[in-house]
Amino acid sequence: MEFSSLVFLFRFMPVVLLYFLLPGRFRNPLLLIASAVFYAFGEPFYIFLILISVSGNYLAVRAMDCIEVGRKKKVLLCILICVNVGVLLFFKYTPYIMPLGMSFYTFTVLSYILDVYFGHAPVEKSFVDAGVYMMMFPKMISGPIARYSTMRREIKKNRVSLSDMEAGVTVFIVGFGFKMILANHFGMLWHDIRSAGFDSISTGLAWLGVAGYSAQLFFDFQGYSLMAIGIGRMFGYHLPCNFNHPYRARSVGEYYRRWHMTLGEWFKYYLYIPLGGNRKGASRTVFNLFVVWLVTGIWHGATVNFLIWGMALFVLIAGEKLVWGKYLAKNAVISHLYIWFLIPLTWIVFAIDNIKELGVYFTRLFPFWGSASYVNPMDFTRHLKNYTVFFVLAVLVSLPVTDKICRKYRNSKICKAILFILFAVCLYEAASGANNPFLYFRF
Repeated sequence: MEFSSLVFLFRFMPVVLLYFLLPGRFRNPLLLIASAVFYAFGEPFYIFLILISVSGNYLAVRAMDCIEVGRKKKVLLCILICVNVGVLLFFKYTPYIMPLGMSFYTFTVLSYILDVYFGHAPVEKSFVDAGVYMMMFPKMISGPIARYSTMRREIKKNRVSLSDMEAGVTVFIVGFGFKMILANHFGMLWHDIRSAGFDSISTGLAWLGVAGYSAQLFFDFQGYSLMAIGIGRMFGYHLPCNFNHPYRARSVGEYYRRWHMTLGEWFKYYLYIPLGGNRKGASRTVFNLFVVWLVTGIWHGATVNFLIWGMALFVLIAGEKLVWGKYLAKNAVISHLYIWFLIPLTWIVFAIDNIKELGVYFTRLFPFWGSASYVNPMDFTRHLKNYTVFFVLAVLVSLPVTDKICRKYRNSKICKAILFILFAVCLYEAASGANNPFLYFRF
């Protein structure tokens, strides 16, 4: 069940929002049951796997907390990590269909285990509260990946107000708009290009596809993150921000501090810093970056293109730290062009899992590398005409001035009217069937 589906909006959410009317002690049980129903709606069989996992991890962490610091505690920690990661890798690297949101769920569980082990937060004695953290449906299939140590206080308080409800609805509608109006239409462009075949497109259309897929991925993922944050806010939870205008970055390193921020912070706190971070010299820093980006590539998928994508980003970020980063910092124009050129190319590597097709696509982007022949040299103009309005809208909503205007007038009647119209348009798109599955479902 997707956040953008009519079933979710008009059947599931109206029932679950009874949460707002319930006394505090009943809210977390309702949220846990709702999360199980949400997951079972799309994956009836795998809900049993998730419930077994939640129960097993809850009991194992309780047991680990009872053991004094020492070898036995470390052994149990290693077993818990291996079991959870092993289940994730099993589904990623075997023909079995991976349960929705398994990657996000696994990182959430690992956060709980590690935060308790290192003493960042006390063990959760309530099964319901532990289950709410691990299974909370707004963040289960798309993130944000909220750390247990930062969410525990709100889970215990489970307070919600009318201002939370209003703020949550506003954020949800904005994310809904990003998904339905921008991401879905850019998805149609990318679908058209894939359907035509990469060996039959012009260089111009290939570059339009680079821009279109990059925009689709950004607005799809940011849209779903905003919807998740908005839903969480309706229940009184302040889920962390997941995007901060990544295309305003001036280096690849900065880009990934702004893109999927909660995943970056997860790797920082639970992998990069424990490895030594940047505290042990340049060589060790480069090695630590290599490990982080290798794991990032493996986390995203089992095909070779994800490893290539991860290693390409490692090379770029390591190069910025050691060589050309200081030059980018001195020149704003060059550094922005650098990001706008390189990042979309890395997303094409991310998008195309067939290495042969990936090679063909790059020969279309850079025809001097291979055959420059193509069937229709004017295909670019036809597609550009169809999608120009969406590229213009994407630029407009990304401008800094748009942020200032939204902050200034967010409580005005005009803003509320625009949100109402935006919601109506999104509902029309959903009802007409113009809906593409969330891209990160397969991760």
